[in-house]
Amino acid sequence: MLVTTPLEKSLTVKRLLNLWASRYVPDLSTLSLTSHKCTTTELMEAASPQGREKTASKLSQLIEIHCKCAGIRTSILFSYIPNVVNLTESQGIATSSAQVYQKVLSVYQKQSPNSGLITALSQVEAVDISTDLYKVSVMPKLELPEISSLVTILTPELMQFQSQHLSASNQKILGFMSTQFHLSSKVLLNRLSLPEQLLLSPYFKFIEEQVCIPWQRVCAAAGQHSLNSPILALVEQLLPKSQEIAARVYRKALELYPNYRSRRGKLDAPEVKASSIRDVEMFQAYLWVCVLEQNMAAMEKELFPLCEMVYPSVNVSWELVDKMVKLLVEKIIIRLDTQQKSIVQPYTTAMQKLFACR
Repeated sequence: MLVTTPLEKSLTVKRLLNLWASRYVPDLSTLSLTSHKCTTTELMEAASPQGREKTASKLSQLIEIHCKCAGIRTSILFSYIPNVVNLTESQGIATSSAQVYQKVLSVYQKQSPNSGLITALSQVEAVDISTDLYKVSVMPKLELPEISSLVTILTPELMQFQSQHLSASNQKILGFMSTQFHLSSKVLLNRLSLPEQLLLSPYFKFIEEQVCIPWQRVCAAAGQHSLNSPILALVEQLLPKSQEIAARVYRKALELYPNYRSRRGKLDAPEVKASSIRDVEMFQAYLWVCVLEQNMAAMEKELFPLCEMVYPSVNVSWELVDKMVKLLVEKIIIRLDTQQKSIVQPYTTAMQKLFACR
């Protein structure tokens, strides 16, 4: 759940904000591509104020209908869960998500691209997203600019969205909401050129994650620590590796449970893969909130009750949850030195006990 967590302007918070922003680069696996190449001129034109206005204008007329179509697809995907949402609620979520996307477009038009992008593009004639040169030199420069201002502008919109559609007694709807955003983003990006997708997709990924992963709270909790805090250094070291860790946990789980099937399908189905990796990232974020706040309250009072409500409804066994938590702890511990292990182990031990098989 998204919880209002004001971000201080301290150096420790700023350092984690920079790491948080670096998450939001184009995810090529989610883009609908007709070509892997575009000219530098095309990308520069799309990044200009006029180009951003053109992109926003193109999508603005399509958002409502595409969010409704995504809502229908989401309803079909979640039809196996009794009483998640009815037709009226589904339409309401689609309408509210369309309003969020409109707000995203208004922010997108006002922001300038990362300052390093111009420099990176000046060194190449064309951008080929399949090359290592793109991944090393260009893609990092496509991350979100000014993430703190994005948080300030979009959080009230997302809080209103959440308050309208998510209740304490039915948090199963959280998965519905995140899937609604995921599918809406995919269909909207499909209407754009490659340069436009590269520039706008990080904004859409930010929205998807804000619904369910508490990265903002991780950054806010950094304000409790000094610049030389070993706890802060540990989180700084592992936060950028969260996507890699989640993918490794998922692959190992798939290896151990190749025939596992929940109500959403087999573990290797694309949508199940995406939600599984997202869940492992959510667990990591809650772990870092607990480590930085130096207590287990967020995990015990928020994450665990959510999982206890959602997983049985989609026929995800607690054995699989238990195993994936253990795999996550293994992937984290192996990256730490002795002092860092002593810091994090009380929290990872408590997490494993909390999610152990019943």
